[in-house]
Amino acid sequence: MSDIAERVGTSVAAVSVTLNGAKSATLRVGSDTRRRILEVAEEMSYRRNPMAGALATGRTHVLGLMLPSHDAYMAHDPFFSLVTTGITACASENGYNVMLYSATAEDEGLRAASMVDKRVDGLVLVSPPSGTPILDECQRQGIPVVSIMADADVGPLQVHSDDFLGGLLAMRHLISLGHRRIAHLKGGNGVATTEPRYQAYLAALREANMVPDPALCLVGDFKRTAGRDATDRLLNLPSCPTAIFAANDLSAHGAIEAIREAGLRVPEDVAVVGYDDTWYATVTRPALTSVRMDVETLGRKAAELLIGFLRGGEMPREPRIVVPVSLTIRESCGARAS
Repeated sequence: MSDIAERVGTSVAAVSVTLNGAKSATLRVGSDTRRRILEVAEEMSYRRNPMAGALATGRTHVLGLMLPSHDAYMAHDPFFSLVTTGITACASENGYNVMLYSATAEDEGLRAASMVDKRVDGLVLVSPPSGTPILDECQRQGIPVVSIMADADVGPLQVHSDDFLGGLLAMRHLISLGHRRIAHLKGGNGVATTEPRYQAYLAALREANMVPDPALCLVGDFKRTAGRDATDRLLNLPSCPTAIFAANDLSAHGAIEAIREAGLRVPEDVAVVGYDDTWYATVTRPALTSVRMDVETLGRKAAELLIGFLRGGEMPREPRIVVPVSLTIRESCGARAS
C-alpha cells in the first residue's frame, strides 16, 4: 500500500480505505484519486492478504452461515438455496466471504456452538431453534448474530416474513372459493414459522364461522415425503378435505402426489395451496398456488443488517426487518378454472 500511495501521490490511509472498500468518517477519497489507486493496484498486481488483514484489523471479512439441519440441502428445499444465494451475493458485493457451519439442531446445537470462533466477524442463523446454545457462545466471544425466521428471543437483529398474514391470505383465498373442509399440513416442531402459520389457519376458520377439526391438521414437517404421507391419511378419513393449505411448497408437492396416487384430481377434487413461492412452485403439475415471500431478499437483508452493524458498531434503527408477503395464484387452487 505504501508503494501504491507513492505512485499515486496520496496517503497510505487513502489507499487502505479504497482497497478495503471501507467507509471512513474522517477521510474522503475523491473519485479521481480512487480510480487512480485502483488502476495502480491493478498494474502492480496488488492482492489483499486476508490473513495479514485479519491480524492488522481484527476483522476476517468472513460471515458465518448456519442452517437449521444438516439435511437442509439434501431435502432439495429451494428455501435454503435461495436464502443462501441472497446472503452470499450481498457478502460478495461488500467484500466478505461466507463460511458454512454445522447445523444449529445437531446434538441440540452443542456441536455447532463448539465450532464457532473468531474466524468469522458475524454469524447468520437460519430458522434456529429457540434457546440454542449458539447465542450464548457468540455473546461470550463478542460475535454479532443476525437470525432469519426465528423466535423473538433469538437475538436483537432479526429478519422475518409475516407468517401469520401469509397464512390468512392462503386460507381466505380457499374459503372465498367455497371450501368448508380445509386441511392444514403443519411445519416441523420447534421451527419458528410453524406456529404462526397454524394460528392463521385457525383464525381464518373462526373468521368464517367454521369449527376447526383436529383430524384435518397433520404434520407435513416442511418435507415432500411427510406431506405425501400426511395427505394419504387425510384422504382416508370418513369425510376427506376439499382443500389443503400446506406450510411450505415441498409438503404441498407431496400432497399433490398423494392426491394423484389416490386417483383424484388437483384442483377438481382437492385444491392445494403452498407457502414460500420459490421456483419450485412453478414446476409442480399443476403449478402451485403459493404464499410468496421473497426468500432471496430475506438472505440479502440479513447480510446487509449484519455488515451494517459490523461497519458501524451500533444497533441499527430497525433491528427487526419484516419482508412483505403476497399470494401468487396458479392452477392448483382452482381459482383460474372457476
